[in-house]
Amino acid sequence: MSEKLINPYPVLKISRKALRNNLEVLKKVISRSDKDVKVLIPVKANAYGFGISTLLPFFQEEKIEYLGVANPYEGEMLRNLGWRHEILNLGGFYRENADDFFKNKIIPSVTDIWQISLLNERAKAYNQKANIQLKLDFGMGRIGFKEESFHEMITEIKKAENLKVTGIFIHLPSADSDDMNATRKIIEKFSGGAKYLINELNLKENEVLLHAANSYGTLLYPESHFDMIRPGLVFYGYFQNRKDKEKLEKKYPIKPALSLWAKPISVRDLKKGDTISYGSTYTVEKENINAGVFPLGYADGILRALSNNIVFEDYPLLGRVTMDQIVLGGVYEKEKYVQIIGEKSPPLEYWADAANTITYEILTGFGGRLQRELV
Repeated sequence: MSEKLINPYPVLKISRKALRNNLEVLKKVISRSDKDVKVLIPVKANAYGFGISTLLPFFQEEKIEYLGVANPYEGEMLRNLGWRHEILNLGGFYRENADDFFKNKIIPSVTDIWQISLLNERAKAYNQKANIQLKLDFGMGRIGFKEESFHEMITEIKKAENLKVTGIFIHLPSADSDDMNATRKIIEKFSGGAKYLINELNLKENEVLLHAANSYGTLLYPESHFDMIRPGLVFYGYFQNRKDKEKLEKKYPIKPALSLWAKPISVRDLKKGDTISYGSTYTVEKENINAGVFPLGYADGILRALSNNIVFEDYPLLGRVTMDQIVLGGVYEKEKYVQIIGEKSPPLEYWADAANTITYEILTGFGGRLQRELV
């Protein structure tokens, strides 16, 4: 590593260049559409672990129109940080949180019948005509209106004079599946359902955003683009696993946006028979080895499942990952920086396979004590 960090503790570096590249890749994908497709970037879970406050300057520079959050608290954080553009609450909400949408100008996703009259009542109290978006459920089975509840939902919305429907959307449950027909059927059902609601609610098509495409929907299903896409994972530079990375990265050359370097907090001289970390799962078999102890652990996102199961650069992880420390073999210089995340080490998709998980879980697991820097 060419530069020395003023603070020697590990810093998660986020590449503007990579994020900009990924945004351009996504814009190129949607440019094939015959309409102007908007881009919403999901920033839930602290911007997929990247840090909302760290990324905000990038979103402002790139003139992103919409950010998506999972709850009103994330929306409030964005407002407090100075975000002035649209915020869509993608998840549901509790009765107790209804006022937060009006205080912080957050668009609520309406997912249940009871929310309509509540939001209308609160909109009246704030003397507002509030924008809302309708979340539909065509197979995800979590939140949203099913077809059998459309009639009741339409009746309630027609009575809600202080609410205006400005969007209708779904979440694709299996856009990453090899069975593409199932997803195409869902997209087709959503298209028909949305048109039916627009007609029944006497809405103007050009004033209602239809959206369905998550990351894989954006890449693999042009018919899912509608008026807006919501690419999370691929915007940040990752696929779910190695199989997807190998299959898709040539056609969609997104770049991983994270790098992480660390230097040892202690260097050990270990002899044959010495054991390392909890459970003594690693025993030194050679006459002696050098090993570096690094101030990173599962509290920082180094998965415990990687114990004895990964090599960073040329330095194998020895013994169990603990909350605060890992041990890498072959490190004998106290000032030796090792790349934990980046081009010299296994991609996060490899971590995911080795830990039997997906990259989403890895990214959102990077702990709060890891400093973040936009570079």
